Amino acid sequence: MSNTNQNLLNQVIDANVMTTILESLATVQAALPDSTLTPEQRSSLNAISVNNKVFAEEVLNEMDTNPIAAVNATYNRDYLANDLQLFGQGETIETRLMDLLQRVRDLKRMAGHETYGMATGAYGMIEVLARTGVPGAQNSYNRLKVRFEGQGGRPSDDGETP
Repeated sequence: MSNTNQNLLNQVIDANVMTTILESLATVQAALPDSTLTPEQRSSLNAISVNNKVFAEEVLNEMDTNPIAAVNATYNRDYLANDLQLFGQGETIETRLMDLLQRVRDLKRMAGHETYGMATGAYGMIEVLARTGVPGAQNSYNRLKVRFEGQGGRPSDDGETP
Protein backbone atom coordinates (compact mmCIF):
# COMPACT_ATOMS: atom_id res chain seq x y z
CA MET A 1 0.00 0.00 0.00
CA SER A 2 1.32 3.44 -0.81
CA ASN A 3 1.99 6.03 1.84
CA THR A 4 -1.28 7.95 2.24
CA ASN A 5 0.65 10.90 3.62
CA GLN A 6 2.77 11.21 0.48
CA ASN A 7 1.44 14.02 -1.65
CA LEU A 8 3.31 14.62 -4.89
CA LEU A 9 1.22 17.71 -5.58
CA ASN A 10 -0.78 19.69 -3.09
CA GLN A 11 -2.12 22.55 -5.12
CA VAL A 12 -4.85 23.57 -7.48
CA ILE A 13 -4.86 25.88 -10.47
CA ASP A 14 -6.03 29.33 -9.44
CA ALA A 15 -9.42 30.23 -10.95
CA ASN A 16 -7.95 33.23 -12.80
CA VAL A 17 -5.12 31.11 -14.18
CA MET A 18 -7.62 28.42 -15.23
CA THR A 19 -9.63 31.09 -17.07
CA THR A 20 -6.45 32.30 -18.80
CA ILE A 21 -5.55 28.75 -19.85
CA LEU A 22 -9.01 28.08 -21.29
CA GLU A 23 -9.08 31.44 -23.08
CA SER A 24 -5.62 30.75 -24.53
CA LEU A 25 -6.74 27.35 -25.79
CA ALA A 26 -9.81 28.96 -27.36
CA THR A 27 -7.55 31.55 -29.02
CA VAL A 28 -5.35 28.81 -30.48
CA GLN A 29 -8.39 26.90 -31.71
CA ALA A 30 -9.89 30.00 -33.32
CA ALA A 31 -6.60 30.88 -35.01
CA LEU A 32 -6.31 27.54 -36.80
CA PRO A 33 -7.82 27.01 -40.24
CA ASP A 34 -11.08 25.07 -40.19
CA SER A 35 -9.95 21.49 -40.55
CA THR A 36 -12.71 19.30 -39.24
CA LEU A 37 -12.89 15.98 -41.04
CA THR A 38 -15.61 13.40 -41.07
CA PRO A 39 -14.72 9.93 -39.78
CA GLU A 40 -14.72 8.70 -43.39
CA GLN A 41 -12.28 11.44 -44.41
CA ARG A 42 -10.02 10.64 -41.47
CA SER A 43 -9.78 7.05 -42.62
CA SER A 44 -9.45 7.79 -46.35
CA LEU A 45 -7.12 10.81 -46.54
CA ASN A 46 -3.46 9.90 -46.70
CA ALA A 47 -1.06 10.84 -43.95
CA ILE A 48 2.46 11.87 -44.89
CA SER A 49 5.63 10.16 -43.71
CA VAL A 50 8.97 11.87 -43.24
CA ASN A 51 10.20 10.42 -46.54
CA ASN A 52 7.10 11.60 -48.38
CA LYS A 53 7.45 15.09 -46.91
CA VAL A 54 11.06 15.25 -48.08
CA PHE A 55 9.91 14.05 -51.51
CA ALA A 56 7.26 16.78 -51.68
CA GLU A 57 9.90 19.38 -50.74
CA GLU A 58 12.12 18.06 -53.54
CA VAL A 59 9.24 18.26 -56.03
CA LEU A 60 8.60 21.86 -54.99
CA ASN A 61 12.28 22.61 -55.46
CA GLU A 62 12.15 21.07 -58.95
CA MET A 63 9.08 23.15 -59.79
CA ASP A 64 11.00 26.26 -58.73
CA THR A 65 14.31 25.48 -60.43
CA ASN A 66 13.15 23.58 -63.49
CA PRO A 67 9.75 24.97 -64.41
CA ILE A 68 8.35 22.41 -66.79
CA ALA A 69 5.36 24.05 -68.41
CA ALA A 70 3.13 20.96 -68.38
CA VAL A 71 3.71 20.31 -64.66
CA ASN A 72 3.32 23.93 -63.62
CA ALA A 73 0.18 24.30 -65.71
CA THR A 74 -1.37 21.23 -64.11
CA TYR A 75 -0.19 21.55 -60.50
CA ASN A 76 -0.24 24.84 -58.64
CA ARG A 77 3.20 25.42 -57.14
CA ASP A 78 1.81 27.86 -54.56
CA TYR A 79 -0.74 25.34 -53.33
CA LEU A 80 2.02 22.79 -52.83
CA ALA A 81 4.20 25.35 -51.03
CA ASN A 82 1.32 26.42 -48.78
CA ASP A 83 0.38 22.84 -47.95
CA LEU A 84 3.98 22.03 -47.05
CA GLN A 85 4.26 25.11 -44.87
CA LEU A 86 0.94 24.41 -43.14
CA PHE A 87 2.00 20.81 -42.57
CA GLY A 88 5.23 22.00 -40.94
CA GLN A 89 3.37 24.51 -38.80
CA GLY A 90 0.94 21.78 -37.80
CA GLU A 91 3.83 19.52 -36.80
CA THR A 92 5.30 22.26 -34.61
CA ILE A 93 1.96 22.97 -32.93
CA GLU A 94 1.24 19.26 -32.52
CA THR A 95 4.60 18.63 -30.84
CA ARG A 96 4.01 21.44 -28.34
CA LEU A 97 0.44 20.27 -27.70
CA MET A 98 1.56 16.66 -27.23
CA ASP A 99 4.14 17.81 -24.66
CA LEU A 100 1.45 19.87 -22.94
CA LEU A 101 -1.04 17.01 -23.10
CA GLN A 102 1.49 14.64 -21.51
CA ARG A 103 2.04 17.14 -18.70
CA VAL A 104 -1.71 17.45 -18.11
CA ARG A 105 -2.07 13.65 -18.15
CA ASP A 106 0.77 13.34 -15.63
CA LEU A 107 -0.91 15.93 -13.37
CA LYS A 108 -4.20 14.05 -13.63
CA ARG A 109 -2.51 10.72 -12.90
CA MET A 110 -0.74 12.06 -9.81
CA ALA A 111 -3.86 13.78 -8.51
CA GLY A 112 -6.08 10.80 -9.33
CA HIS A 113 -3.68 8.34 -7.69
CA GLU A 114 -3.50 10.41 -4.55
CA THR A 115 -7.23 11.12 -4.53
CA TYR A 116 -8.29 7.49 -4.82
CA GLY A 117 -5.57 6.26 -2.46
CA MET A 118 -6.57 8.68 0.27
CA ALA A 119 -10.28 8.06 -0.33
CA THR A 120 -9.96 4.28 -0.07
CA GLY A 121 -7.74 4.62 3.00
CA ALA A 122 -10.28 6.87 4.69
CA TYR A 123 -13.07 4.49 3.62
CA GLY A 124 -11.18 1.61 5.22
CA MET A 125 -11.00 3.54 8.47
CA ILE A 126 -14.72 4.34 8.28
CA GLU A 127 -15.40 0.64 7.75
CA VAL A 128 -13.37 -0.27 10.83
CA LEU A 129 -15.07 2.45 12.85
CA ALA A 130 -18.48 1.20 11.72
CA ARG A 131 -17.60 -2.40 12.62
CA THR A 132 -16.47 -1.30 16.08
CA GLY A 133 -19.64 0.71 16.73
CA VAL A 134 -18.29 4.27 16.65
CA PRO A 135 -21.31 6.60 16.58
CA GLY A 136 -22.08 8.02 13.12
CA ALA A 137 -19.69 5.71 11.29
CA GLN A 138 -22.28 3.16 10.18
CA ASN A 139 -24.29 5.68 8.16
CA SER A 140 -21.15 6.85 6.36
CA TYR A 141 -20.04 3.27 5.73
CA ASN A 142 -23.48 2.29 4.38
CA ARG A 143 -23.47 5.24 1.98
CA LEU A 144 -19.91 4.62 0.76
CA LYS A 145 -19.86 0.81 0.50
CA VAL A 146 -22.12 0.96 -2.58
CA ARG A 147 -18.99 1.74 -4.61
CA PHE A 148 -17.64 -1.76 -3.94
CA GLU A 149 -20.83 -3.82 -4.08
CA GLY A 150 -20.68 -6.73 -6.48
CA GLN A 151 -16.88 -6.74 -6.61
CA GLY A 152 -16.30 -9.59 -4.22
CA GLY A 153 -14.51 -8.99 -0.98
CA ARG A 154 -14.51 -10.61 2.39
CA PRO A 155 -17.72 -11.64 4.16
CA SER A 156 -18.81 -9.40 7.02
CA ASP A 157 -19.79 -10.61 10.48
CA ASP A 158 -23.42 -10.94 9.37
CA GLY A 159 -22.46 -13.18 6.44
CA GLU A 160 -22.84 -10.50 3.75
CA THR A 161 -20.01 -9.52 1.45
CA PRO A 162 -19.26 -5.78 1.75
